[in-house]
Amino acid sequence: FVEMEGYKTHGLIHISQLSSRRVEEADEVVQVGEEVFVKVIKLDTQPNGRTKIGLSLKDVSQENGRDLNPSNQASRPGAENPDEYPKMYSVHQGNVVSVRDYGAFVKLDGFYAQGLVHVSQLAAWKVDNPTDVVNVGQRVWVKVVACEPDPKKEGRKKVSLSMKLVSQEDGEDLDKSNIEAEQLTDRARYQQQDAKRIELGAIYNTICTKCGGHGH
Repeated sequence: FVEMEGYKTHGLIHISQLSSRRVEEADEVVQVGEEVFVKVIKLDTQPNGRTKIGLSLKDVSQENGRDLNPSNQASRPGAENPDEYPKMYSVHQGNVVSVRDYGAFVKLDGFYAQGLVHVSQLAAWKVDNPTDVVNVGQRVWVKVVACEPDPKKEGRKKVSLSMKLVSQEDGEDLDKSNIEAEQLTDRARYQQQDAKRIELGAIYNTICTKCGGHGH
C-alpha cells in the first residue's frame, strides 16, 4: 500500500504492477518508507462510498516519474500473461525501462516480460555508450532474435532483441528474410549451452592444450 502525497487515502500496488520482471515477494522491489513514483490505473467505488485505488510502479520511471505506458496498454493487474512470450522474429514496440553499459532493457507492449537489446544491436553503427542512442522512457521498435530458457530461473525465458534490424521511424522490418536474426539466434543458443556446461565452483579434469598433460 502507498500513501500518496496530498491525499488522505492509500492505494494498492498489485504485485504484478511492481516490476516488469516476475516478482515473488514485494520486498524484492520496495521497502517500507521508500518514496516511489506511481500511476493510477484503477478507481473502484465501493457501496460504502469509498474508492479503492489501483496503482502501478512499473508503468512509471523511478528515475524521473516519466509515464512509461502513456497509451495505458495492458496496464491493469492480470492483463498480461507472465507465461506468454513474443514470437521469434516478430516486431514490436516498447518502452526502454533500463539502460546498462552492455545494452538496454525494453518492456514490450502487451507482454509481461522484458527483453535485452545488446549494445551491438542498438544501431547499425558501433555504439560505445548506450545512452548515446536510447534513454529510459523512450519508445522504440525492436525485433525478437532469441527467446531461450533462463538457466537461473526455472520456467522463465530470456528474450533478446534488436533495434538495428527495425526502422525506428515506422517499425519496418529491415531483415525480412531473417538472415541476420537467425545468426543472432544461433549465437544466443550457443552461449546458453556454454553456460549450462560450465558451472561456478565446479571441478574439471582438464587436458593442457600445449603438452597434453592433466590438471594444469
